[in-house]
Amino acid sequence: MSIKDKVVFSLEAGKEAGNQNLIFEFGESRLVKSVAIYGANASGKSNLLKAIAFLRVFVVNCLKTAGNPIPVVPFLLSDETDKKPSVFELEILTSNGRFIYGCEVDSRKIFKESLFHYAPKKRKVFERDEQTITFGSHYKEKAEQIKGQVREDVLLLSVLFSFNNEIAKTVVNEIKKIEVVLGAEKNQTLDYSFAQFKDNYSRERMMKMIKESDFGIVDMQIEEKMISTEDMAKTMPLELRSILSQRSGLIAQRKLAALHKKNGKAEETVAFDFFQESDGTQQMFALSGPLVNSLKEGKTVFIDELDSHLHPFLCQYILSIFNSKENNPGNSQLIFTTHDISLLNSEIMRRDQIWFAEKNRDQGASDYFSLYDMKEKEGMNYAKRYFEGRYGALPYISALEGIESLEDIETESKKDGL
Repeated sequence: MSIKDKVVFSLEAGKEAGNQNLIFEFGESRLVKSVAIYGANASGKSNLLKAIAFLRVFVVNCLKTAGNPIPVVPFLLSDETDKKPSVFELEILTSNGRFIYGCEVDSRKIFKESLFHYAPKKRKVFERDEQTITFGSHYKEKAEQIKGQVREDVLLLSVLFSFNNEIAKTVVNEIKKIEVVLGAEKNQTLDYSFAQFKDNYSRERMMKMIKESDFGIVDMQIEEKMISTEDMAKTMPLELRSILSQRSGLIAQRKLAALHKKNGKAEETVAFDFFQESDGTQQMFALSGPLVNSLKEGKTVFIDELDSHLHPFLCQYILSIFNSKENNPGNSQLIFTTHDISLLNSEIMRRDQIWFAEKNRDQGASDYFSLYDMKEKEGMNYAKRYFEGRYGALPYISALEGIESLEDIETESKKDGL
């Protein structure tokens, strides 16, 4: 997509003394619990998440989708890359050691693929150069049989997983613990949270988030029933009835209601249709499902536009949950894109938790870097310095040319009577 050259995104903690509650130790490594990614619109923030989402989905589903085009998009703004494969590499820490998995792929086939295991010394599990496969001396389980099962558009890692190879199972199961919530997939996220809400464990914790978010909701009710397509068609717009009537069978009809106090009394409630609630309420409910599940399973969750429709205090509230040892005993990690500058605060986030996406104006290529990479001092007013352009990752708007800081913005506003 907008990533042309090699970029590295790391959750390793830097060497600073502040806010130790925002990091955790895993073996000999120190990792951050959360990361916020800032940048102008179209800078590539979402594309970083989409790249991770692609790798996860491809690893999990490539055996099922074999024969179809691989949905990878090269960097199209350069003759050097528009026809070249894309390269992905993922480094994972597990209780069984560290793994580095990588693949090089285009829409037709896998060009290269490798898996290395550090436990603690480096060991090759396998390397692949198109259809030439070599296994490390420690991992020869069904090697020849497996080689014959690998299509050019299928990952060897996924084939090994299908053969119940223990190393592959460890890696694939860790990759499955990555969740990516993209802003354009709100309906899918709502469906996911609806399903999670039927589980008592998830319901209790999702309701806790909703109540603590101060939406005035005392409880929520769900209803799901199977109805015939004929009955469903009666409730649909005319232009859709003819399409639906051509199908037969049953469809799941879901209803979600939010209960509010009536007459100021908790024992008296009024049920509102969920979609009558504010966009912020709907957003928090949609996010509560993947957030609660990630905390329960110790997953790494990526959320695009966390602050969409949410007050800055609610973003801080979500961060506080992940930073809490009590609420996050499994050290789940939260990575999100945002424009919420209230989080650019040294008391809320460390320098190694604040990342930026910036697009090269000449090439249109995205780069990613953290405040820690920039050697920014601890305890600075990060929000002010960001608006001053000291970190880059800001949109260039010609109408605002000459306004260089928050003080200048205030001065210009006063001149205009604002």
